[in-house]
Amino acid sequence: MKKLRGFFVFSLVFILFAGAGYIISKQSNHDLNASENATTRTTQETESTASEQYNLITKITLPHTSISITKGKKRVIKADFRYGSNTNLENEPFEWKSKNTDIVTVNKKGIIKAKKAGKTYIICSSISGNIKVRCKVMVREPYNKVVSMKLNTSHIQLGKNHKRKIKPIINYGNSKYTKEPIIWSSSNNKIASVKNGVIRGKKNGTTYIKAKSKYTNKAVRLKVTVKNTKYIAVTFDDGPGDYTDKLLDALEKYHSKATFFVLGNRVNTYKKQLKREYNLGMEVGSHTWAHKNLNVISKNDVKSEIFKARDAVKNIIGEFPTLLRPPYGNFNKTVSKNAGVPMIYWSVDTEDWKHKNVKYISKYLLNHARDGEIILLHDIHSTSVDGFIKALPKLKKKGFELVTVSELYEIYGKKLKKGIMYYGPNSNR
Repeated sequence: MKKLRGFFVFSLVFILFAGAGYIISKQSNHDLNASENATTRTTQETESTASEQYNLITKITLPHTSISITKGKKRVIKADFRYGSNTNLENEPFEWKSKNTDIVTVNKKGIIKAKKAGKTYIICSSISGNIKVRCKVMVREPYNKVVSMKLNTSHIQLGKNHKRKIKPIINYGNSKYTKEPIIWSSSNNKIASVKNGVIRGKKNGTTYIKAKSKYTNKAVRLKVTVKNTKYIAVTFDDGPGDYTDKLLDALEKYHSKATFFVLGNRVNTYKKQLKREYNLGMEVGSHTWAHKNLNVISKNDVKSEIFKARDAVKNIIGEFPTLLRPPYGNFNKTVSKNAGVPMIYWSVDTEDWKHKNVKYISKYLLNHARDGEIILLHDIHSTSVDGFIKALPKLKKKGFELVTVSELYEIYGKKLKKGIMYYGPNSNR
């Protein structure tokens, strides 16, 4: 009987506890549901309130899906809004937000401020949150922007699988920051491609190479013809002179380059011509100060001949000569040691100084021009200049592209070293 009574008591206690747990659980679920319903009601009430109080935004349009801005700068984004038809009500407000305020902030007027380099998004949304649109913002470090950019030629020619490097003349702002990048592109990559200014011919035809500043959108364009091409470097010694401008006119007209080995004691008299040579992309080399035979003068005089000419050129064009041609081609250890740049001989000597005849010089050039040759002329003789000008269009028709000495060696894939004498890329010397 005692056992039966004990079992009855235990069962009664269990039932009481189970009932209490059910009541607690039911109350807890009721509270949770009540909370969820309250949240839903709050959202619904917000939407309902917006719907009741405002003429709702139905569409938001931004002028850009992505923008780039420099750190520390500001930019305004103006959103365009479309509203519902209930014009009796005030238009629904909107708000701006940044997903990462460490990178950019944005105020209620859409004014973005770039704080540090990186990428994030700004979001414009209706106050109800029903309509949203975003714009990617890329913040870059400050840069020295391109003020102007130009090329010293409008047309070049090259052969298939040949490479030529183009260097735009760029003026930057006065800034301590990194220079603004230049973006290169080809209108037809199947004909010629370009990378960092190096153009590669791929297929016969014509295309256009474009160089554009990345942020300020300054741009220049170059026509490129790919065809069977032979390259020569025509050099002119002893100038500048009275006939140099006429020569430069012809070179410019036929999109051709030359190398000028100038005398230091003449450059101040012909400053205009020297500057024009440089600005047209011709290569300016030194022919010493006064054309002395460097093999028969003292070491100090050798240094003086080289350094005085070098400094005189820089005072006019802002850069030292890139090459040296010792007078008569004569050099020794002292000359090599003090040259400071590669030394250039020639592989074709027209002897134009002796044969002062236009027809002779023109015919000689046409008969002796070969791929890779370095040709010697003098721009202080009118017959030399006129003979060259007469031959120039015929050389072009024969497939010759006239380039500078340094570019000729680049095309042949050969590097020039200072203090070494070079006789042409085809020479074994």
